[in-house]
Amino acid sequence: MRPSALCLALLLTTTAAAKPQARNPVSPTRSRSLETELLRAVREVGFERVRDWRHKGERIAHMPNVDVAVIELDAEGKPVAAANVLLSRDYPKGRAVPLDGKTLGTKAVRFTKWDLERWDGKKGWADAPAEDDLVPGRRKAPLRFMAPYPASLFKILIAYRVMKLVDRGELTLDTPYRFMRDTEDKGERPVRDWLEPMIVESNNGATEALVKLLHERGAMEGLNAEYAALGLGTLQVNGTSPVTGRNWQPGSIHMTALDTAKLFLLIEGGPGVLWKTPAGREVKATELSEPSRTFLKGLLADQGYAEGLSSTLVCGDPNARPGLPVAVPARWLAEDGTATVGSTAFKRDTRPCNAVAEVEFLHKTGQTENYGSDAGIVRALPGKEPRHYVIAFLSNLGYRYYDEGVAGTANFEDEENGFPGTVTAIGFTQSIAELGRRIDETMKRRGLVKR
Repeated sequence: MRPSALCLALLLTTTAAAKPQARNPVSPTRSRSLETELLRAVREVGFERVRDWRHKGERIAHMPNVDVAVIELDAEGKPVAAANVLLSRDYPKGRAVPLDGKTLGTKAVRFTKWDLERWDGKKGWADAPAEDDLVPGRRKAPLRFMAPYPASLFKILIAYRVMKLVDRGELTLDTPYRFMRDTEDKGERPVRDWLEPMIVESNNGATEALVKLLHERGAMEGLNAEYAALGLGTLQVNGTSPVTGRNWQPGSIHMTALDTAKLFLLIEGGPGVLWKTPAGREVKATELSEPSRTFLKGLLADQGYAEGLSSTLVCGDPNARPGLPVAVPARWLAEDGTATVGSTAFKRDTRPCNAVAEVEFLHKTGQTENYGSDAGIVRALPGKEPRHYVIAFLSNLGYRYYDEGVAGTANFEDEENGFPGTVTAIGFTQSIAELGRRIDETMKRRGLVKR
């Protein structure tokens, strides 16, 4: 007996109702509260008070460009909230970026490449040409932001790309690679022994080797496209030399905080769909194999520079401000608690700060004279208040910028060694560490609230 039209209609209605509906991977309500708290933290730090060595120690000419993003995770690593805040001369009180809950992305910002002359006011501030756009089609976006050069943070882009080649079977971590820097033989090592110093001590020579390796295997050409296919279109490495592996230039290498945080989210891993691309592709942790993610996380956990969003390397200095409460990895420590990372010796006893650490930070820093960045995965240590999140910070606050407390150490006549950081060994303005502390305290409070 054929079902009546009414029965058929009821059957179809029931089937449609039972079909699982797509949902945002994050909670809109929880994201709005995170956005409010992140904006408050950025405003309260007081970035406008930092000093500029290049301008005889005067306060910074105008608000620095600061791009900070946080993705809150549950215990399994699944995102539950996300927020992104921009600070600049356009937005001196900070602006929260409207985010799409499904893509964990935004179309509301016209991101343009960094131009130091534009920052210094030698060019018009609002007239960046279309070719400066990092993502096309956003000329009419309501917000605009010139993305600071990421400095050595870009090395995570190289590491991820190398691990993709490992996953594809094009090489292994034990594949030997001889690095010829132009005609100079820099020696042969397994791939893993180039990767490790690049991440854990930010070694530039190892980075050059791996960039050249990618060029030789035709993998630099597709790097930007691979990130764009993941919905991470602002992560770009352009103009590097296939001969030396060098030529890392502001205006050619780009990262933004939100896309960087999403890349670290992928490396951390988590169940199910982490986000969807604008084209509808579901991005899962399986984009990178579990062994590759585990290897990268091991390197990031051993990263020696507990400075930037944290301040443990300058523990005990009267001018240091508490940052993310992390410990310096034991591999860098002498018996007296002092740390030596690569060839850089930090002459402070880090043991008091290590003893009160509350989180582990799997991260990568970046710093030059004009730029400072730090990004990674934060997890509560056993027995500490629960929190689990990804954070990314990019800025044009390099080591030329410092704080009022160390102003007396500046020597404006000494072009080589006059920076306060040369005397104090405090490389970052402590406003960055303070931001790290404020954000972590926020995430600790949120971690105690049932999701």
